[in-house]
Amino acid sequence: MKKIIVLILALTQTMVYAQQKKVKDNFNVQIRLEKGDLNKDGLIDKTVIMMDTIDAAVPLRLQIFFLQPNKKFKMVFSSTDVIEPQYVNGVHTKNQIPYFFIENGFLLMNTEKNDVRFEYKFIYKNGTFQLIKVSSVVYDGKNSTTETVFNLLTGVRTETTMLLGSEKILKKNTQKIMIRPLPTLQNLRTFGNKLD
Repeated sequence: MKKIIVLILALTQTMVYAQQKKVKDNFNVQIRLEKGDLNKDGLIDKTVIMMDTIDAAVPLRLQIFFLQPNKKFKMVFSSTDVIEPQYVNGVHTKNQIPYFFIENGFLLMNTEKNDVRFEYKFIYKNGTFQLIKVSSVVYDGKNSTTETVFNLLTGVRTETTMLLGSEKILKKNTQKIMIRPLPTLQNLRTFGNKLD
């Protein structure tokens, strides 16, 4: 019993010390940088992806900065949860590091996971980046591709299968699925396959 109490006290002291001590930032390699006007104020904002090369999992951090009228950048978003680390349990995930683009005030994230290409479209509203559209393209390995487009604003999800290199539609399925509140960049990983 005394050993358990001593262990609990030691852990508590370690946790308090760790919270007081500033942890070294090991995100030391810039992977991607994209610029554009995200909040439609006429100023050029930026997104930055940094890699932690010291951690064995090789995590990635996405940060979004808004340019202020005084020409200084203000960080409005920072997360290590949006992009999966490069390694899980010592095994490389083989997933592509996403590309972030800024187009017409929207934040677009293009990525590939398990040979499926995804594009996520976000709009900055009420202090968060809200997900408004998800699309994916899957090649069947033979002669067709299936494109799925999910407009979260209208709730319309359309899945279209076409012959490769042709405009011929083999199959089309449309359904309505309303998701409220809209997922955000902050909780994108939580939703996972519900959006695909």
